[in-house]
Amino acid sequence: MIAYKGQHTIHKMGGQIYWKSDNGAMEGIDNGFALFSSKNLIGEDQKTRFSIRFGLTGTQEYHINDRVLKVNQNQFLVMNAGTEYTVKSQNAEDTTMLAFCFNEDFVKDFVNVHTSRQESLIDQNGLYSLIGESPEFPLHTLLVDEGVRPIIRDIIHAKLYLSVDEIDDYSIFNRILEMVFTDCTTQLENIENQNIVKQSTKVELYKRLSVARDYIQANYCTDINLNELSRVACLSPYHFHRAFKKTFGITPKKYVTALRIEKAKWLLKNKDINVQTICNEIGFKDVSSFTRLFASYTRLTPSAYRNQFTSSYAISA
Repeated sequence: MIAYKGQHTIHKMGGQIYWKSDNGAMEGIDNGFALFSSKNLIGEDQKTRFSIRFGLTGTQEYHINDRVLKVNQNQFLVMNAGTEYTVKSQNAEDTTMLAFCFNEDFVKDFVNVHTSRQESLIDQNGLYSLIGESPEFPLHTLLVDEGVRPIIRDIIHAKLYLSVDEIDDYSIFNRILEMVFTDCTTQLENIENQNIVKQSTKVELYKRLSVARDYIQANYCTDINLNELSRVACLSPYHFHRAFKKTFGITPKKYVTALRIEKAKWLLKNKDINVQTICNEIGFKDVSSFTRLFASYTRLTPSAYRNQFTSSYAISA
């Protein structure tokens, strides 16, 4: 964070995010967190400790190797120690980020205790690896569902409004990791009924589906189709479609549509461009079908939705 460009407003910081070692490397000593807002966010050639990144407003795009992962109110990202990345805001919008950086010994101790539970679906030969000095989690975002959302809200409240004497930081960092593990476990439970016997096969399927979901997040405004997504997941189209719906509770096409509608809502609220342009920008080819879909999700036409927020201009479909 300290090397990011742009204008930043620090709302709260605590613990130690990074420190600079004698050789100039960015390393961590202890658990730390930062809640901050940015304008024109850009961070190039960054390197992180083990960290978990939440988006509260706007969308952050993390470019890692050849992949783009998006963090916003609907999904968060677990980043392994030593991950090199570039981050920027999507569409140059203002963003607010909540970042937690963990002491690697703290995380390893937590993982060792967690994997010793026989009832856990995730073990050290499964979703993450304990080989080496620190845990390795798969590179994909996790969804902020109705189970995760109140936990994040409670953590933000504690960090913003409670004094140091009122907060047990150790418990908070534990709770964040518990949330991540519970979320992963829930996703694996969703594929329990897919007649897969081997645990390693279940984990591999979950990883492939998650990679495809992140691909959708990065490319939903383009003309992506089922064959393309199934190739990304290295699955047959039928297997991918069936497994995606059972795991995430929605078909790939409806997931793409939902993301496009959310993007359209943001554009209608924040940009002075006409509905035809928005339709084209988010990947729809026909304004009439876009308007019908938008109304089915919001109960309003695009123009009526926009008029809720401003009367300074009127652009019709």
